[in-house]
Amino acid sequence: MDFTLSGESKMMVKAARDFAEQEIEPTVATVEKEDALPDDLLQKFAKARMLGMMVPKEYGGIGSTTVNVVLILEELAKTGSAAAFLMAFCNSVAETIYHWGSEDLRKRFLPPLCDGTNYPAMAFTEPGTGSDPTAITTTATPDGDHYVLNGTKRFVTHGHKKGYGVFYAKDETERITAFMVDKGSEGYTWSKPWALMGLAGQGLVDVFLKDVRAPKEDILGEKGKGFYILLRWIAGERVQQMAFMVGMGQACLDESLRYAKERMVRGRALTAMQGFQWMLADLHASIEACRWWTYRVAAKQDEGGDIEVDSAALKLFVVPTIQEVARKALQIHGSYGYCRDYKIERLYRTIAHAGVTAGSTEIQKTIVGSALARSKGI
Repeated sequence: MDFTLSGESKMMVKAARDFAEQEIEPTVATVEKEDALPDDLLQKFAKARMLGMMVPKEYGGIGSTTVNVVLILEELAKTGSAAAFLMAFCNSVAETIYHWGSEDLRKRFLPPLCDGTNYPAMAFTEPGTGSDPTAITTTATPDGDHYVLNGTKRFVTHGHKKGYGVFYAKDETERITAFMVDKGSEGYTWSKPWALMGLAGQGLVDVFLKDVRAPKEDILGEKGKGFYILLRWIAGERVQQMAFMVGMGQACLDESLRYAKERMVRGRALTAMQGFQWMLADLHASIEACRWWTYRVAAKQDEGGDIEVDSAALKLFVVPTIQEVARKALQIHGSYGYCRDYKIERLYRTIAHAGVTAGSTEIQKTIVGSALARSKGI
């Protein structure tokens, strides 16, 4: 398979690198202190043509590919900032609405996600469930031309920001249905954002739905088929999350190499010592393996293939690999790696997230293992 980047892709990577250096890196210290991303960041992403990337141009999008999203995300992720996740999340939700939405839903909900005027949300998790759809307690009760939603959703990214979200609830048939919900609706309230170990500014809140009305015409996809929408979105999210990990892994190597070249011991730089050379070689090899597998699954998604198992297997490999990269990179820094004055400390904390968010490692093992058990042979 040829992974030679096209001229367009190279331009996107260069633009993303410039954006990260000019718009994200200077804000990192403030974001860490205030635990909030800049208010104008979404508009800046839109101006840089990084939103609606997988949405056709007639709905305000770019009409690009998953591979290009992954390439851009990898560059933004080198900052170790949740700003990269904002770009990825907006793109994945917009693509989901395009894939499943009616023409009316596409025309109403996609342009504001492509021009940066609305923040999306994706609300499935609840206090009592993360991966089990049968445990959902949020209800959707029909009432004339509307459904009335009641329940609590947990860890809703940007659930407190202006816009619409995809909310999953049990309808009157006890099946899961996906609804487009206006976050400005009466009865829609939220908690303060959760304080996280890393990913400052991620903006995860609990959302409380009390008699929130959603028009029946705002059902996304088919009634009772919401879980299939969620599964497809999560598979794509895993690929983007792994691109985020690859970018941060590369940043770990870059920081380690810079430090090792400058750190002198008995008149020699660390890079002159074979033990450190071997550690750097291990980091490079590990990151490259993660990078190319991530590109491969992204390419398969662009081809229209089912990536549920592929993305789960990818995550099974990338997460522990990049977490080990971060551990070794911190070790190369010695005691300085444990100091907040050094970027590696923030990267280490941020990289820790991937084993327990967007589906835990154990869930990925279940997905892959059960698929292998059902297969008819190799």
